[in-house]
Amino acid sequence: MISKNLLKQLLELQTKKGRKLKDKFLIEGARLCREAIESDWLVEQIFYSQSFLDLDLGNKILQQAKLRKINTLLVQEKVIKKIAETETPQGIVALVQKKNFSWKEVLAKSPNIILALDNIKDPGNLGTMLRTADAAGVEAVLLSQGSVELYNSKVVRTTMGSLFHLHPVNNLNFSQVIPELKNLGYRIVATSPQSGKRIDQLDFSGKICLLIGNEAFGLSEDILKLSDLKITLPILGKAESLNAAVACGIILYQIALQKNKESNF
Repeated sequence: MISKNLLKQLLELQTKKGRKLKDKFLIEGARLCREAIESDWLVEQIFYSQSFLDLDLGNKILQQAKLRKINTLLVQEKVIKKIAETETPQGIVALVQKKNFSWKEVLAKSPNIILALDNIKDPGNLGTMLRTADAAGVEAVLLSQGSVELYNSKVVRTTMGSLFHLHPVNNLNFSQVIPELKNLGYRIVATSPQSGKRIDQLDFSGKICLLIGNEAFGLSEDILKLSDLKITLPILGKAESLNAAVACGIILYQIALQKNKESNF
């Protein structure tokens, strides 16, 4: 049985203001919850329905949660539907504590590839970029001020669990961060709709920071001026442009493949 007070608190987490005030967020679905349980993020509580418990996968996930000493609570199906934001939440919702990573702590690990996302507005794009970064072996992701909230429910869902593998640092001032990266030996590679070099003609050796800009307007002139190299993906067909997340994936994998020539990708 869930108390009215707890239910009220959970519903508040469906808003950006509520997530900011409580420093927590909700996730839903078997895959996301399992990824969170297996990670080093703090899962405070799991809410599940009888139908989820009756599934073999559901039973395994709940057993795993108990082994991690995570509180679990059986609730009615209608409660799950109320606190979840999708039409099919799969009978499980988890309460997770945010992680506030320091970019200097991340840089102390000297990541070989950094993805820097400037003023990304679309939650689906950001989630896809985070998932792609995880798949490509990117070790650090930086988000500028003005980007969509990292813990927006659509962002989290679209990462498909990759959020829990990365250490994204948000709310950064890139005008200050990029010069520091350059001082640490990073080559700043920026995407540009025109006048950039072709990606297949470039050498991505050394430490790289890839800059991706806003979906509609790209990178600002001030940020572009701080870059060491500009990349333009050629449009070979009749499309006017590429989706920002798609462009991000193409470039990231080109960089990663160059750095992993002996891998089995």
